[in-house]
Amino acid sequence: MDKFINYIQSVISDTQIENSHLEKFCVAKSLNKSDILLDIGQICNYYYFVNQGVLRFFYFTEDGKECARWVAFGNYFFTETESYLKAVPSQYGIIATEKTEILQIHKNHIDFLIEKYDWFAKFLFYNQQETILNLTKVIESFQNQSIKDRYEELFKYPDFIQKVKSKDLASMLGMSKCSISRIKK
Repeated sequence: MDKFINYIQSVISDTQIENSHLEKFCVAKSLNKSDILLDIGQICNYYYFVNQGVLRFFYFTEDGKECARWVAFGNYFFTETESYLKAVPSQYGIIATEKTEILQIHKNHIDFLIEKYDWFAKFLFYNQQETILNLTKVIESFQNQSIKDRYEELFKYPDFIQKVKSKDLASMLGMSKCSISRIKK
């Protein structure tokens, strides 16, 4: 719980948050490597915070090829947005790639927290804005950078290089596994 509170306070630093504000709404969950947090076709009813570990978001193309969409490391607060907001089956799966500990908050509790605490609504707003900014940067990198430059950009984020399989990095960067092998050399 402390990591989550510290994360919230890093996003909205002008607020003092007590464990008691959140502890009854957060459910701790441990996942082993290959455990599925969210299955494709399941409706996402939670926000998640990664205390430690790694989660891989994936989907399948029309021809059945599995592709990595994103990877979440520690201190990441997220949901599968479309499924969560529209209550539709998820197009994505989320799986642990190593032993992972998360906190999850049910949608009903999120709604309650927003109504009860202004700081929580502010946190969600700023967290979503940060997510949008990061997505914009990723899109711009695909439009403006070479494959090699996109790969080299990952060195700013050592967890990607150390904890993500080459095939998943290749998928996320829009390249083949062979291309990423050539760039690594």
